[in-house]
Parts: sequence; C-alpha cells; structure tokens
Amino acid sequence: MSEKLSPVARNPLDMIANAHAVQVEMCDAMERIADGLPDEVDRRLCAQVASCLLFDLPLHHHDEEEGLFPLLRARAKPEDGVDKILERLASEHSSDNDFASEIAEALETLGQGGRPANPEMLGYMLRGFFERYRRHVHWENQLVMPLARLRLTREDLAELQSRMNENRRQAS
Repeated sequence: MSEKLSPVARNPLDMIANAHAVQVEMCDAMERIADGLPDEVDRRLCAQVASCLLFDLPLHHHDEEEGLFPLLRARAKPEDGVDKILERLASEHSSDNDFASEIAEALETLGQGGRPANPEMLGYMLRGFFERYRRHVHWENQLVMPLARLRLTREDLAELQSRMNENRRQAS
C-alpha cells in the first residue's frame, strides 16, 4: 500500500539544502552560458536556467523568508547574531529576484534560437549574478543552515514543512 506523500515529505531543512545545491549547479550552468556567448550557446540549457530563475528561485526565497527566517529569529539566542544576517539575505533575495527576471528574459530568447542584442552585456550580467549568488548560497550554508539545525524544534520543522507545502500549492 502506498501513501501519497506531501510535496515536501522530508526534513524541510534538507529540502532547503538540496535547493542550495541545485542553485550552485544553476550558477555553474550560467557560467557555461556566459563562456559560450555569443555563438557557442546550449539553447536547452538557456531555457532550463531561465525556468529555474523564474520559478524555482522565487519559490525558494519565499520558503526562506516566510518560513525559515521567522522561525529562526524566534529560536535564535542573542549571541547567535542572526537578525542582521537574515535582514541582509532577505534584501539580497529581493534584488536577486529582480535581476533574475531580467536575465531569464534574455536566456529565454537564446533558448528559442534568438541572439542577444549585446552579448558582452549579457555575459557581464550573468557573471555578476552567478558570482554574487554563489556567495549568497555559501553564506546561507555556512551561517544559517547550521544554526537552523541547532535551534529549530520538531514543531518548528513541522511548521516549516507545512509552509513549504502551502507555497507549492499556491505556485501550482
């Protein structure tokens, strides 16, 4: 007998860590695209990265900002110094989402066989994004995730899982 699993059936912190790994792969793909401009571009890869930037990235940011970060703020101890870190990461999410949508538009054009109007500018944008985003993920993996694993309770994890499930229902 099989049960229908919820969209987020594992530990939600493991799901967030997995999303971070996928985001690093996305950055690697963006680097390959930038290196191939203007003529050596994998169109399918461009379409995949564009989709990730438009859908997966904002959903992940929403999981963190509406689920993980508030729970962590509630459980963190003063000596954890988490408030400024979470404020900075949330601010980066906002600018990253805006920048990602601009890049995704250009990548969708490439994915459909078009050519960038200014390949040098697109390469510059891609490099700026993936370099900054790699650093962002590194910060989250080194500072936020260990603290979340230390401080969040089973009840917190259940609440986070519920929030993530709801985010996915709303996104579909």
